[in-house]
Amino acid sequence: MFGDRPKSYPQKLTFLLVPGFSLFGFTSMLDALRHANRAANQDLYKWQLISEQGGLVSSSDALEIMTHSSLRDVPRCETLIICAGNSPQEQLTSALLGYIRQQASHGADIGCQDTAAYIAAAAGVMDGYRATMHWENLQSTSEAFPKVELVQELLVIDRKRFSCPGALSGLDMMLHLITTQHGNGLATAVADELIYTQKRAQSDPQRTTLQRRLDSRNPHLIDAVQLMERNMEEPLHIPEIAQHIGISHRELERLFRHYLQQTPKAYYRDLRLDQARWMLQQSTDSVTSISVACGFASLSHFTRSYQKRFDKKPSQER
Repeated sequence: MFGDRPKSYPQKLTFLLVPGFSLFGFTSMLDALRHANRAANQDLYKWQLISEQGGLVSSSDALEIMTHSSLRDVPRCETLIICAGNSPQEQLTSALLGYIRQQASHGADIGCQDTAAYIAAAAGVMDGYRATMHWENLQSTSEAFPKVELVQELLVIDRKRFSCPGALSGLDMMLHLITTQHGNGLATAVADELIYTQKRAQSDPQRTTLQRRLDSRNPHLIDAVQLMERNMEEPLHIPEIAQHIGISHRELERLFRHYLQQTPKAYYRDLRLDQARWMLQQSTDSVTSISVACGFASLSHFTRSYQKRFDKKPSQER
């Protein structure tokens, strides 16, 4: 689809809304297409919304969108864009997966927005393809589907598969589509209409730099936090981290208190607890396995630490 001018207009795109889909991510794609039609003074794109049963589908914001058709009403589509969001593993049904396989076998372009790469991978249509998805879900999905090459980028196009990690990256994806099919002039006009002046490359990272997240340029602090983020399951001792980055334990303590108002030990623990919270909310792994994956030696210690930080037990996140 990308780079090919349609043989006829309007080009039809089918958006498959999965319960819990990201409303922001979905509308960021749709508005780009609407403004392209307006700026071109021609219906370049036409879209239809479908869902498994048809009718209303609730988004992750608990707002409902009316879809035009059910899966059985649309037996074939040229381009299918799957829109997902929270807990994609809970949305898998035989009808949904079968429909995605059917469209792939018909030769449709399959697009994945936000966490939809998990659903497409579960349908078996992503094996041997590169893809991207929201950074929070990327690692667990990569472990579940090792035949899919998942990367943390804003847009990935691999033959008849394309994907973006959700939110504003949907706008980036549609602007890229408009550019490749109709030129930079039209894409720029659309971006201006949407007051979007920061053009991003496909390979740009999904997250802000650690330097900006920490609001510090101190290289020792950045190196220390990077080590912590890379060693969640088997946490390093704080003196080990200091040794790795070439400063004293005392200097590391001083840096964390100055820039982050926390001790390195407390910051590291909070990082692991935040990771555990995400895993509890987004995966079906047991509380015990999550506590181990996040570097806690015992379930009781994990539960006490979690309750102290979030004022609830881990089991209450589900």
